[in-house]
Amino acid sequence: MAKRQSGSPSSVLRPPSPSAAATRPQRPLYPAWSEAEDRVVNRFARAIVSGRYPNVNQALPDFRRELAHVTPGLERTEVAIAWKLLCRAYDFGLPRRMHFWTDQEKRLLEPHASALARGECPDTRTAMRQVKRAFERAGLETRHHDSAILDRVIARSRALGRPLQAVPFSPEEDHVIDRFSRALVRNEYPYGMAAVADCRRALARAGIASPRGDTMIARRINARACALGWGSEFAPWSAAGVRIIDRFARALVSGRYPSIVVATRACRPAMERAGQLENRTHAGLHAKLRVQSLRMGRPKCRPRWTGEELRILDRFARAVIRGAYPTATAAAAPCRRALERAGLPGHARVRAVEDKLCRLAFELRHKRQP
Repeated sequence: MAKRQSGSPSSVLRPPSPSAAATRPQRPLYPAWSEAEDRVVNRFARAIVSGRYPNVNQALPDFRRELAHVTPGLERTEVAIAWKLLCRAYDFGLPRRMHFWTDQEKRLLEPHASALARGECPDTRTAMRQVKRAFERAGLETRHHDSAILDRVIARSRALGRPLQAVPFSPEEDHVIDRFSRALVRNEYPYGMAAVADCRRALARAGIASPRGDTMIARRINARACALGWGSEFAPWSAAGVRIIDRFARALVSGRYPSIVVATRACRPAMERAGQLENRTHAGLHAKLRVQSLRMGRPKCRPRWTGEELRILDRFARAVIRGAYPTATAAAAPCRRALERAGLPGHARVRAVEDKLCRLAFELRHKRQP
């Protein structure tokens, strides 16, 4: 979907020149949708719901042509048109990505969640598949994603008394896991999650079918390694390791890396190649890099928004309210580029710009309310 239609009056990023503005006929920036336009919107929204168009993007070219015949000379932005068409299709019954659970769906899910809580169902994924089959037998359309059904089954089974860890680790599983916990103590793996893939293969070779997720196996490896003394004391930083940290800290302070997160990701492979990582975690490396960069003059907090930055943000926040962008998230990347073109790269992260836009848009809407 195009972010901005050429020739559109919503040129937030590049305002029209005075000569072009003088020759252009004066009209409201975003006039209300007329009855003729609403009839076209209704027709195409029903076509999307009926399946004639697979999605809104496929309907946009034909929709724009019809609008051009109905209201010649009126150019609306691509985002505003798509948003209007999508909302109207929702009104006519277009399925949304997320749905509320009906009473009938909850009744069909209840016995399978109860069986999972009593231990009569082997695992949550089996219960999820049984719920989907129950929906099919009842003649219901499966409106929910598998992950949504799985989350609902887990939450309901725990409310019915299922413990957080329904199946304890067997002695056979622990016997295999202990090998990797000892390897973790010997620094053959930097952390538990790095050993999960090898541990799964060892469990499969031993004929043990483990339905557990990677996070649970990693926690078990870490816990049994801690019982053997791993992680109780980290080795002191060597001179070679500190030199590597200092190199990346200087690069972070000089602006070669946009954030400490990116610098930590780049520093970790260098530490591994030099053999200086040992059993340090990602969080420990992040903390050491932060301390060293602060000693070299990196500011402790993010810079405050300047008046010029706030003026640019205000323009985009008002554009979000007018409908030029459907959400502040969609406007964050163009706003960041506008800040960079203005020579204001103090807030380089799109997330920081998005958070500030959300707050400004909320404040502007609140002021407009009577």
